[in-house]
Amino acid sequence: MSYFKKLIKQEIRESLIQLPFHDDPTLWTEQLADNITSKFEGQYVPFVTEVEEFNTVMGKEWQNRTEPTIDKKDAEFVINFIQEELDELREAVEQENIQEVLDAILDITYVGLGNGAMVFGLKDKIWEAYQEVQASNLSKICTTLEEAKETVKVRSEQQGEPCHYEEVGSNYVVYRTSDKKVMKSVNYFRPDLSKFFNV
Repeated sequence: MSYFKKLIKQEIRESLIQLPFHDDPTLWTEQLADNITSKFEGQYVPFVTEVEEFNTVMGKEWQNRTEPTIDKKDAEFVINFIQEELDELREAVEQENIQEVLDAILDITYVGLGNGAMVFGLKDKIWEAYQEVQASNLSKICTTLEEAKETVKVRSEQQGEPCHYEEVGSNYVVYRTSDKKVMKSVNYFRPDLSKFFNV
């Protein structure tokens, strides 16, 4: 059982004793979720906390940095490890071995996200920064027909070749017609990662 699972179970036990029961289980559940969230917010980061725990168990706590840092030796370790796993992914794809593809993807995630976040002291920034990148990626999509038409016009001029839009669900995606490469909406915004640092 992971360290955080033990802590969460302990928090649930304590909450069962302390929180008054209500006729409405939704209210009690909401209070319990608030208690657990406030206690562990920022402490558990998927794929990163597990590496932090591994480093501690392996006696490598020094790699669990809490301040943004670039240590060239550790950076080289992470870069080389990611490259090794990328090479394994390429080999697995060439051999059409889906089990090894899964293994390589997991190792890339473990090393790139997990080790990378800990070695560079970015654990407390990863989740919110990821949400910023996700919002940026989603801003490539057009949410109205007018936005799609404007994006087709602008991107066709920029690309020097035709673009078109297609309705996808309740949104519109603009493609370069020749190769169906997704074109960014005119309302696209770049992720602002500077806000996660006191610069």
